[in-house]
Amino acid sequence: MDDPCEVELKLEFEASDRERLLRAMALDASDVTTKQLRAGYFDTPDLALSKAGLTLRVRHDGESNRQTIKTISANAAGLFVRGEWEHTLAGEEPEIDERAGPLTALLDSRSIARLTRIFTIEVERVSGLLCGEGAEIEFAVDCGQVLAGQRNAELCELELELRLGNRERLFDIARVIDAAVPLRLGVRSKSARGYELIGGPSDAGIKAAPVQLDRALSVGDAFVEIAGACIRHYRLNEALLLGSGAAEAVHQARVALRRLRSAFSLFSPLLKHDERAAMFAAELRWLAAEFGAVRDIDVLLPRLGTAEQDVVRRIRQERLAHLCTLLNSGRVRLLPIDLVDWLAIGAWRCHPGDANMTAEPVRRFASKRLDKLFRRIRHDGRKLDKLDDSHRHDVRKDAKRLRYAAEFFVGLYPGRKARRRLDKFLCRLENLQDELGKLNDMAAEPVLLAQLGLEASAPLSEPRARKGAIREAANCFDALVDVKRFWRA
Repeated sequence: MDDPCEVELKLEFEASDRERLLRAMALDASDVTTKQLRAGYFDTPDLALSKAGLTLRVRHDGESNRQTIKTISANAAGLFVRGEWEHTLAGEEPEIDERAGPLTALLDSRSIARLTRIFTIEVERVSGLLCGEGAEIEFAVDCGQVLAGQRNAELCELELELRLGNRERLFDIARVIDAAVPLRLGVRSKSARGYELIGGPSDAGIKAAPVQLDRALSVGDAFVEIAGACIRHYRLNEALLLGSGAAEAVHQARVALRRLRSAFSLFSPLLKHDERAAMFAAELRWLAAEFGAVRDIDVLLPRLGTAEQDVVRRIRQERLAHLCTLLNSGRVRLLPIDLVDWLAIGAWRCHPGDANMTAEPVRRFASKRLDKLFRRIRHDGRKLDKLDDSHRHDVRKDAKRLRYAAEFFVGLYPGRKARRRLDKFLCRLENLQDELGKLNDMAAEPVLLAQLGLEASAPLSEPRARKGAIREAANCFDALVDVKRFWRA
């Protein structure tokens, strides 16, 4: 049996904009229907399906029950391309037989008996077709809630699924709708929302998920996977930030932007003839700086006395309000959507900066880029204890780029030997980053305090502590350059 595949763009909107959204879409829509949907999601008590990257759903639409099994793309950012297996059921309990795709191989009879409903999603769905310019797109506007025990969460999504034609039409339609109703890129499937709800609410930042690269990928497709993971990381934390303003959400969103910028740098030979690549890089640099204005204060606050903290917290509120205003602007809201569009069908796809690279094995490409970054940090960090603050900060940035690249490419180097080398490599790299971070904070604090119109009540970086940090950073650097490289295992 062929594995069916769907290409779907997921977008989010505010519940208060639902009617306006429907009116905007009704102008070009046909075959519009409204249904009440109730979907139960099933898994074992230890969440074996989720861990295997699968979801099992039984949906009731008022007339029939359909069982759907989907593969989960951990790095999905807006544009979902997934395997899907569906069939009709007599009741609302799942049936695991030859029609259940990969589940037949994953679950034995004991596991099947342990399947239970772990959460439910109830929505009112307005769906129809959008046709024109050689494309046929099915849309679904879902508003409702996710229910897991005593917990619940609101859900408002617009899904655009390509049935015929070019993917570009998905994005064209999204931009037209955004002119009437503000949209944001969706990076969470409904099932992901349910699993998150099971874990309980949290305002803490979300760290980057591991990037899973297949060694059979082309260099270009590896870039898409990595960039998609970074966009997803950013959007998850942007949503938390807008809801809570939590310091860790600010930090992780900024980290996501830095990781994405590093991905642009890593794959720059592929992108150098695409003018939009430079534009995106500039936008990401600008946005990261806006996050940095809040993050700098979050780093400074714990080191201040009570009186200074009260003043600086008020400044943080002002900067956070400015940042949220930017995040709600069209310029920033549409940036992730534009990025996903460009990753899918940008000019770099047809006209790569280095044509030979398109046929190069991704592991060879990764090894060459990691070697280049390693040589750079080894060169820039020589006599680290003799460098000035500016050059030590450059070494710190080198260390970040190398760490991000290692995290992006690690999946290309399987095996216990490579894993042991990776663990040691990352440990020493993180130690160097920590020490260089301390030195950067010591150098930046007086400047930041002056910008805030404050004077420290006591020195924040004693000369003895500074000398000790420089000495420790130099030791960490020496340990790093002596470590065996995991990509050479």
